[in-house]
Amino acid sequence: MTERGRAWAMGLAMLLLMPLVALLLSVASPRLGDTVTWASAFGLVGAVLMALIVALVSRVRGLTRLLGVEISNRLHRRVGVAAAAFTIAHVITAVAHSPRGVAMLDPFAVGWPLKTGIAATALLLVGAVVLPLKSVRRYGQVARVHAVLGVLVLLLTGAHVWLFGSLAVNPLIGVPAACLGAVVLVILVRRWIVRPALGRGAYLLSAVRPESGNTSTVVLAPAGPALDPPPEPGQFVWVRLRRLPVAEEHPFTIAASTRSGVLELTVRDQGPFSGGLLDLEPGRTVWVDGPHGAFVPSPTTADGGLVLIAGGVGVTPIMSILRAHAAASDPRAHALLLAEREGEALFAAEILALSRRLDLSVLRTGGRRLDAGMLRAVLPAGTPPSHQYFVCGPPPLVGAAIHGLGSLGVPAGAITTERFG
Repeated sequence: MTERGRAWAMGLAMLLLMPLVALLLSVASPRLGDTVTWASAFGLVGAVLMALIVALVSRVRGLTRLLGVEISNRLHRRVGVAAAAFTIAHVITAVAHSPRGVAMLDPFAVGWPLKTGIAATALLLVGAVVLPLKSVRRYGQVARVHAVLGVLVLLLTGAHVWLFGSLAVNPLIGVPAACLGAVVLVILVRRWIVRPALGRGAYLLSAVRPESGNTSTVVLAPAGPALDPPPEPGQFVWVRLRRLPVAEEHPFTIAASTRSGVLELTVRDQGPFSGGLLDLEPGRTVWVDGPHGAFVPSPTTADGGLVLIAGGVGVTPIMSILRAHAAASDPRAHALLLAEREGEALFAAEILALSRRLDLSVLRTGGRRLDAGMLRAVLPAGTPPSHQYFVCGPPPLVGAAIHGLGSLGVPAGAITTERFG
């Protein structure tokens, strides 16, 4: 982990732990112990978890560079379930200790403090339980509804706490909780208002270059300031076709980038969004958010090489890595395993050229299923601990590669993955 990564991790941990530490100190305090109930404790933990969700999905670049898209998504789902569980525990405990019992859940018979809490709980359950069950073919619509629901839940939760006056009852909890809420609000405003209002990330489509079959490379030139910081090899961007922040958007890995800010994205036409992107006329404006992701090799000594495994257009971040290493005359050994459809040979000519500039060996599956023999053929002798392993492609391929590498003695901590589809 880099120094910047450690700083982000420590800052996030302190921000989230402050209200929880204050909760424990309040319980242990003879003077403040009476201000804490089981209901308020469950509610506070649920609110902290919601704050963590916001930090994970608001594309804070330091976090996306530290965690990567896969870990962020897994944490998002698991933390969302935990937040829903603590919220339910908060509601059950509050009902059990209220003289009104379940009547306090009738939104037409209670005041605004409870109305906001009921609404927040209902929307949280819809976002955590109902929406994920929808078809992945409606990913764009579901993602936008999910984001809107998340913002509403946070605003209603803040209103619920504020209207109850809980922050003033116990300042030891109230002050750090208020600080956490303020940081979350800043993150939301920056993500949904400031960035779109400034018009950052506007790019002009320069060209669409066919690669193979239904796969093409989209060339984007900055219409204003280029991405800052510049993309690292293996990172990705989110692309949307309209400026509105709630417009549908999808992630695409950067195949190549230049000092002038020009981006190349290799895209396979496998849905309405990617097909629509490939059909755009040159000169059309699109909006790019990034760079994001942790699918980036660490600089090591020459004896620490790389094993790169890609499936289909999962070769895109691999190409970005190889191009950058060739330009830098990287002396390390590179082994590339390409799991491709029969007759498909993406970037065949360029990979051949790169093999003359790098210590690069290439093995193509030619339509065959990935197996242990192929993995063994690209692994270095003795699996040196300084080697790095990168796997990108659809979930079945990534899962098979992880299992195969593990069976051949590669430690899990040395493998970096990125799934798509």
